[in-house]
Amino acid sequence: MDLPFLLSSAPLIAVYALVVCYLVYAWSRKIAPVFTPSANKTMPYVGGEAAEGQACLPGYQFFYVALFFTVVHVAALIIAVAPADAPLAGTLGYLGIIAVAITILRWEQ
Repeated sequence: MDLPFLLSSAPLIAVYALVVCYLVYAWSRKIAPVFTPSANKTMPYVGGEAAEGQACLPGYQFFYVALFFTVVHVAALIIAVAPADAPLAGTLGYLGIIAVAITILRWEQ
């Protein structure tokens, strides 16, 4: 391997980026003013109003939406990487199985 190719390899570029980020971090830490604790700095900011604590009960409706999008994106990925000579019935069968699975999942009783 020649030296220019080695110096432009992906792992070394990642190391370069980490070094540059650390240098920027160290430089900004030196020029930043010293932190002085106060109540205003540690309060949550909510549009100029005092934030009040609330109980938030999790809902599982978002789970179905996230699962639906995950399944649809995986189906799109499978179809996109399918070979060009793959039978159409296999692809449509896969989409049919996905449609049945989503229908069963969202079936209201």
